[in-house]
Amino acid sequence: MPILLRYTFVLACSLLLFSCGAPAGSEAGVPDSTSKRIVSLSGAITETLYTLGHGEKIVGVDVTSSYPAESARLPKLGHVSQLNAEGILGLQPDLIIAEAAEEDNPVLQQLAQAGVVLLFVPKPNSLDAPVALATAIAEKLGDPQHKLDALVHSVQEQQEKLEARIAGVDDRPRVLFIYARGKGNLMVAGTGTPAETMITVAGGENAVTAFEGFQALSAEGLIEARPDVILMFESGFRSLDGVEALLTLPGMDQTPAGHNRSVITMDGHYLLGFGPRAAAAALELSRRLTAIQNI
Repeated sequence: MPILLRYTFVLACSLLLFSCGAPAGSEAGVPDSTSKRIVSLSGAITETLYTLGHGEKIVGVDVTSSYPAESARLPKLGHVSQLNAEGILGLQPDLIIAEAAEEDNPVLQQLAQAGVVLLFVPKPNSLDAPVALATAIAEKLGDPQHKLDALVHSVQEQQEKLEARIAGVDDRPRVLFIYARGKGNLMVAGTGTPAETMITVAGGENAVTAFEGFQALSAEGLIEARPDVILMFESGFRSLDGVEALLTLPGMDQTPAGHNRSVITMDGHYLLGFGPRAAAAALELSRRLTAIQNI
């Protein structure tokens, strides 16, 4: 689908999601340019707020909010699955923004009943996600059109570069995404995961298609996957103490990736946050995949 038509389609869908399906009390469809104290419960939401010029209004963020650097100075509220209602109320927010998947979150429902305004925004794992997310936020905060247009233009520019690059890709390397939290806690990404989406749009092929979601890494599964490249978060890579430790995992030496020491690490939020920089992250991953293949 051409980029302009795709943006028009995503914009229409975003507005539909934005105006429907919010729980009672969330006032999702009511523009509110007076919001001065915002709590953000997603790294992508936080980045989008800063990109749209609302960074100074944020009074608290979830643990996934790591970009831009200014967000590090904000109070951290933990993971969205482990929120504390009193801690959030203590920040006196007049708007809480969370992903649509959290509509049934009991703490957020409790906050809604206490009179706090909630906005649940669409968060698909795709390169169209930044536009859908930004549209919902810009509409709620009453942003002038030029603010949203600037973000959309930036996203489209990176998408066009990516599409031009992928158009010339014939050989798609098999990429295995490993989520690590120390050597004893390793998971690999199967189908239907954000990792698979990013690998695919960057010109790679997910090395694991036998299951959906994430499963524990095994030597047998690793050998069967036959990855050409291992993809990891930088934080997970560090938790394994570097490439030498990674290459000693059972079965790794029997894979093309292990034999060639082909490992790519990227910042977790940048790679799989699907915020305003999603297309840029995919473009970077695509270039690094090509560089590895050319070694």
